[in-house]
Amino acid sequence: MLTSLRKQAGRASRRLGLLPGGVPDCLGEDAQLGDYIIESGAVVFFPDTPENLYQIRQWYDAFAELDREMGVTIVTQDSRTARAIRADVDFPVLIVALNRTYSALIRRSNARIAIYVGHSNNNAIGLRSTRVAHIFLAHGDSDKSVSISNQVKGFDYAFVAGQAAVDRYASSVLFLDTKQHLRVVGRPQLPEHSVRSPDATHHTVLYAPTWEGSQDINAYSSVKSHGLAIVQSLAGDPDLRIVYRPHPRTGASDKSFRDADAVIRAYVGSLGARGRVDTNRECSPALQDADVLISDISAMCVDWLSQRRPLLITVPQEQEARPTAPSRLVRVCPRITAEDSPRTAALVRNALADESQTAVLEDMAQYYLDGKSGAESMTLFVSACKDTARLRDEQAIKIEGAAHE
Repeated sequence: MLTSLRKQAGRASRRLGLLPGGVPDCLGEDAQLGDYIIESGAVVFFPDTPENLYQIRQWYDAFAELDREMGVTIVTQDSRTARAIRADVDFPVLIVALNRTYSALIRRSNARIAIYVGHSNNNAIGLRSTRVAHIFLAHGDSDKSVSISNQVKGFDYAFVAGQAAVDRYASSVLFLDTKQHLRVVGRPQLPEHSVRSPDATHHTVLYAPTWEGSQDINAYSSVKSHGLAIVQSLAGDPDLRIVYRPHPRTGASDKSFRDADAVIRAYVGSLGARGRVDTNRECSPALQDADVLISDISAMCVDWLSQRRPLLITVPQEQEARPTAPSRLVRVCPRITAEDSPRTAALVRNALADESQTAVLEDMAQYYLDGKSGAESMTLFVSACKDTARLRDEQAIKIEGAAHE
């Protein structure tokens, strides 16, 4: 009786949305999936809650290309997440609450590869399957310490953006064979390099800080420590336009960052034509329309390298928040401390005038992004997925043959 009541209370809590943050509601379609067969060759396992949708959304275009080659099905564990994804894409989207349902689905499916875009603990549910090859993508490449995790060993392959990621793993993860485990594919979601009209005076500055993180070691955000002073300094130069693009998770762990973000939004919004708050889901237009980026140690810095234009990186206030070693980008780009932030406009002007940065940024684009355009990376990504599926098939034949000897 008590167990039954607990189950009923749990189901009610899920339906009413009364779960703790980050916990999937597990309102699955398991009863309807009893004989369902996944026809696609690729499964994307995304067990996260809606606040992490930004992680999978940046891969939609790449999944669309892969879908044309082998089919893609997305599997979620949260009905709210599934509703949002179904509104975004045309792929089949399934909601699976029970581990045994997912296991049975994969056993009778045509899937050859399973893809993961984040470090969710629930990835372990997908990784239990020995029938498919498991590919880890991550949702960005950065010099954040949390970009490196021993969890990567649980996947058959990790697709990374460039040599920087390979070096990052090699310098930080024990017993990892980077040559066998990592595949360099660039960043297929990045926009092509846009040519800006030469203008010696008027420039657009994109300020795109990261979120505050969940612990001291990944507290890279400048929103509270630098943010208002940065935009106020930029506003003091009449020839600079400001675009403020906060991370979608800003304030998720610390309300004071949400409050600081609200102040920055209000200030930038008060600037009229010279200021704009950008909350668009798609990041490419913001990258292509800016002349300078100010960001924290984050994936935004690496993605910005696709444009080969001046980059300034903030210095985090939290002493524990340091980049992974090695981090060439942090070493070669101008930095902004909290104390420097009232001088941001002058630092931006210096960066724009520094002609030596052109070669530096080209070198960084080669190192972090393999020098590839978005289109070239897209081709590499699809090819790497197909090659992994081929290797999976070869292994499956060997295992099956050995079992019959």
